[in-house]
Amino acid sequence: MVTFLPSPSAPAARRPGATALFCLPGAGASARLFAGWDEDLPATVEAFAFERPGHGLRTDEEPHTDLDALLADLMDAVRPHAGRPLALLGHSFGAVLAFELALRLEREGAPVRHVFPVAARAAAGRTGSAPGQQPTDEELRSRLRSLGGTPAPVLDDEELFELLLPALRADFALTDTYRHRAGDVLDCAVTAFAGADDTVVPWAAVRAWGACTRGRFTVHRVPGGHFFPFAHRSARADLLRTIAEELDRRPGTVPGWPDTPEPS
Repeated sequence: MVTFLPSPSAPAARRPGATALFCLPGAGASARLFAGWDEDLPATVEAFAFERPGHGLRTDEEPHTDLDALLADLMDAVRPHAGRPLALLGHSFGAVLAFELALRLEREGAPVRHVFPVAARAAAGRTGSAPGQQPTDEELRSRLRSLGGTPAPVLDDEELFELLLPALRADFALTDTYRHRAGDVLDCAVTAFAGADDTVVPWAAVRAWGACTRGRFTVHRVPGGHFFPFAHRSARADLLRTIAEELDRRPGTVPGWPDTPEPS
């Protein structure tokens, strides 16, 4: 099963030698998005999903409103695994967190093998509201509807939505005010994935991840929208197969994802 972090009972490595793949959800999402992902991964990859304060299993904690504090929390969760191969996967804004986390790990001498931005805004760009502009509750609800990943009954339930608001506001404040620092570039390989029907993040933004690394860069344009890995089991299986192939890749080999043609 996927190990959800932080977990005091989680061993640093159930499969010594396997690559630890840390999965980071996007704004407003819980780590539960990644439940079951280990079913489509080989024994050479061990999946971990990080639950941010205020979300899912940590709803009783205050959500982070400061990016550095959130990244310090992430570093604490990942450090016990620093002696084994590491890879980071982030969906949507989770990809920006993966990028910033990888930078910090590299600076600490714990290099990351690979970063996988999925349906992700470019690390060097930004989207959303202007800094300091607080969206109303209805604007947040509308934004979640446009993203398409939150079930309508959740958005329509006033009591439930009210419970989610603190974490939602904290998440979208982080994503809206994030700025890439000039000169921050990774050394590891980066493989990005873009949904062909994604109306949230344009194809050009995902391709821009190539400027965020000195290492090898690959980008795949695949069927589906912004939440393609979570919409269909087959899409998830194809994604994780390609990730496993990348992690096991030898010079001269090509991953096997059946890419969708690029827009002209």
